[in-house]
Amino acid sequence: MVSGKQFLVIQVSQFAWPPSLKIPSLRFRLFVAADVDEVATSVLSDFALAALKSGMVYFCSWGRGCSRFHDIVDEVIVEDELGEGKFVGPGRDDVIMTTSHQDEDLVEALEFFAKFAAPTDGFATDSSFRLVICLGSAEWVSTANRFLESAEFFI
Repeated sequence: MVSGKQFLVIQVSQFAWPPSLKIPSLRFRLFVAADVDEVATSVLSDFALAALKSGMVYFCSWGRGCSRFHDIVDEVIVEDELGEGKFVGPGRDDVIMTTSHQDEDLVEALEFFAKFAAPTDGFATDSSFRLVICLGSAEWVSTANRFLESAEFFI
């Protein structure tokens, strides 16, 4: 717990939503550190859909191919808006926010995640929990844990 805000940093060995992961809030903010250049679009779409079903209201991606991942998450969100509308916000101005941080180092991207990744007003309630998922690098996990434990500027 940091300044009343909770976070969890996990490492996964394959690109799939962790099925046993329990999010301790209705909504959450997600940061993914991964090299997704060679990951199939369908795998990234399935991951995005699982995150949305779990309550994701803000998505940040970092690493090689993160701009592509960001675009795929946006496509999943738009597809839902045009279809079933399961992830539509409570207010007409509420949207699920997404960003990518390809031209930043990991700490800069994490700083954005901690300081500026704020959901729109309707999604803000019960959304202070932050989840960081790292694929493939124990060093990224250590960096994220160290940074988030020392961060004093969570929004």
